[in-house]
Amino acid sequence: MSVRFASTNHPVRRLGWRAAGRGLIAPALARAANDNGPLRADCRAATVAFEPLLIDALHHFAVHGLAAASAAMEQAGDAAAHGDADGRDHWLAVTRMFDRRLAARASPDLAPA
Repeated sequence: MSVRFASTNHPVRRLGWRAAGRGLIAPALARAANDNGPLRADCRAATVAFEPLLIDALHHFAVHGLAAASAAMEQAGDAAAHGDADGRDHWLAVTRMFDRRLAARASPDLAPA
């Protein structure tokens, strides 16, 4: 998922900017919209249930950047070497989020003995 900043005061995003440039109408600014939906009274502040694996993958990407897939593979290898099957599966799932081919190639190598 990509996040993009879109300024509301940009000439391309103005409604009728060509006509306004010719002085025919006053420009109306397009307003940014929040797609989170309205907050309910029974809902605490905008709490959204994200997948824990996605959160872990985003934190991992924040630390390792574009090398996140290979770093996650190293973590999976370390977990497999220590006999931690849950850790190995977790790090393989994180790797799969970044690079499916790398995770598919490594899965047989990291299979429990």
